[in-house]
Amino acid sequence: MTVVERWANEPWDPRAEVVEPPPHGFDKMGDRVRPMCLEDPNTGERRDVTAEDEFHTLRRLGWKWILQRDDHLEMLHLQAWYFQVRHFPRLLWVRLEAPHGEYFITSDRGVAWLADGYADTPPAALRHPTAQVVAPLTRTTALVGRHGTAPLSVTPREVNRFVAFAASSWIAGPTSDAVHQALIDRRDPRH
Repeated sequence: MTVVERWANEPWDPRAEVVEPPPHGFDKMGDRVRPMCLEDPNTGERRDVTAEDEFHTLRRLGWKWILQRDDHLEMLHLQAWYFQVRHFPRLLWVRLEAPHGEYFITSDRGVAWLADGYADTPPAALRHPTAQVVAPLTRTTALVGRHGTAPLSVTPREVNRFVAFAASSWIAGPTSDAVHQALIDRRDPRH
């Protein structure tokens, strides 16, 4: 949520060219009616606003959007939709099955990606030719997507290291050994 909030508060010019067109039907979505929390970074004053014009006025004045749980869930849903329609079809997908006794972990980033060696990149980085996406589905199944057609050889331990590295706040897994190993490996560049 912290990463998404940081992206939401980066300067953005509404006249800028959109890198990816919105999915079909995006323009038919209705406006939300729940309040959005904004904070003045100079005073710490917070204000809940529902009017779109007030939201944009305060944002132009430098107020930061403080994401609430519902905001975050809505953004995750929209991001998943964009990924499914715009990014995922471009990638070559491999389904990984963990060998008996090995498991995949998950984290607060249900889908993690890496582009040009960086894990802390915005979703637009998925267009980069080196982009890789990891999506643990179950404790024994994960999907890995990437550009290119070279054979992929990756172990659950390598997937878990990446998932742990990309996590912002937490990781979880079916065994304490899998979680512990992932935490060790994310600090060790040799894995």
